[in-house]
Amino acid sequence: TLEAACPPAPARDVRVGGRWFVDYTDAPPPSNGVLGPFAGEAFQEVDLARGTYSNLLEVGPGGWLAARLDATYVEWDGVLLQDTRKKADGGGKEEAVGAAENIGADQGQTTPLDGLLETVRGFLPGVSSEGRKPVEDYGASCWKVDFRSLSIKLLGIEIFQKKFEDTARIWKMTYLDDETRVVRAGATGAGDDDFVFYMTKVDDA
Repeated sequence: TLEAACPPAPARDVRVGGRWFVDYTDAPPPSNGVLGPFAGEAFQEVDLARGTYSNLLEVGPGGWLAARLDATYVEWDGVLLQDTRKKADGGGKEEAVGAAENIGADQGQTTPLDGLLETVRGFLPGVSSEGRKPVEDYGASCWKVDFRSLSIKLLGIEIFQKKFEDTARIWKMTYLDDETRVVRAGATGAGDDDFVFYMTKVDDA
């Protein structure tokens, strides 16, 4: 598959920067290019120098109706996010998703020798403090995106604006080349709530 051919560390690749056209997504409006009864074109812009990310929706000639969702991003550390979305019935998920647990960590008391071994392991690249498994570099392919604001403009005049606090998503870059980018975006990072975005490059950063 295309994603199987993804180069290493796509989230750190300079080719991510620029303006991308969303050719396909299974995400709901407005990410799919639909705003109310109006269908338009969806874009994503990444500014690597500023560490910002924007989702854009433009309807009609000149984008007479437009929506812009601005966000900042950092490399994801692998800690799952809490799902703050609401179900259709008005309730939330019964189980909150917290930080990932350290599997296999010792629970017993430590000795001076244990402390010395832990110190030595700390100097070994790619090995966790438990010394049992490689540390996964989540940031090489994933961003934690923090939404900052949403605005809607009609004929260039802002008619709606909303600020966000503590609203984040995980963007997993699963394929990248000079012209194509595939992202799986989810609310928690667990993977079971991801939406896929297939995009083609419009302009470089």
